[in-house]
Amino acid sequence: MPEHPSDGTRDGERPLRHLAECALHHRNLKLVCRRCRHVRILQGHAVWWLFERRHWDDRLDRVARRFWCTRCWLSRKRRQHGPELVVTRDAPTGDPWPLPDEREWKRLVQRYRS
Repeated sequence: MPEHPSDGTRDGERPLRHLAECALHHRNLKLVCRRCRHVRILQGHAVWWLFERRHWDDRLDRVARRFWCTRCWLSRKRRQHGPELVVTRDAPTGDPWPLPDEREWKRLVQRYRS
């Protein structure tokens, strides 16, 4: 069954609304620049950990506001904010970001179990 382009779920599954849910369900985030169409896939665990450490709102409808296109920055010296965001199972691209330590990961899992 194909995935839904916006929430990374299959038919009959509950839609994902937060980065924490993406991390728990092993989904990644595909960011596509609206200007140059550059694509970057980020690991859901790493993005959740970044937002957790910075105390940013992790609702998926607000996540894209925090990202900007590095290709547009390098070529035009302007930040192109707000890429298209798609939840996916595709493998991450580019350099890996730091992941949470085991204690923090278990804390997240425990929070969603209860």
